[in-house]
Amino acid sequence: MWKRVKRYKYIYLLAFPAALYFLVFKYVPMWGILLAFQEYSPFRGFWNSEWVGFEHFAHLFASNQFWNLFRNTLLINLFGLVFFFPLPIALSLMLNEVGRESVKRVIQSIIYLPHFLSWVIVVSFTYFFLSVDFGLVNKVFAALGWDKISFMSDPNYFWGLLTAQSIWKEVGWGTIIFLAAIAGVDPQLYEAAYVDGAGRLRRIWHITLPAIR
Repeated sequence: MWKRVKRYKYIYLLAFPAALYFLVFKYVPMWGILLAFQEYSPFRGFWNSEWVGFEHFAHLFASNQFWNLFRNTLLINLFGLVFFFPLPIALSLMLNEVGRESVKRVIQSIIYLPHFLSWVIVVSFTYFFLSVDFGLVNKVFAALGWDKISFMSDPNYFWGLLTAQSIWKEVGWGTIIFLAAIAGVDPQLYEAAYVDGAGRLRRIWHITLPAIR
């Protein structure tokens, strides 16, 4: 092994930063899973806290709220798959159809921006728009003579509200990988399809989507 390392030392050196990244930020934090089996105390530290085995898990499964939590977790992820997953694909297809590169870059910058905002800011925006007391949406409802809606405290709106927040924050960033796939498509395929009489939707269906897949 050491002979191979010595022989290909520059290749291993090239891979070292990536390996170090995964070691420090992916593997080392996995030790934190042990906290689930401890009665953790910040004063005692990670190694000196009392070990309680599966006590926390037994408490969770015996809780009256367990099935409610379990249902919420499944439905939130299901909402994400159904509503969030297709949107970056659709958005990348629309961006790809924008003819002027300058306009496309401006649109991309705008839709990427929410990804860099913290969730605290996202929730603040949500509160500003949907609050019962001074939310912009409820002010419009009041001006129209409609009843105000308690979006933030009504459980019936929780799943949709959380999904909408995730979509607004991450849908633009999710287009990056699909736009990269589209950029790798041979332009001659589009030209040949155009010559054969394929319209824009046909070119998307038979060339762009298979390329993304």
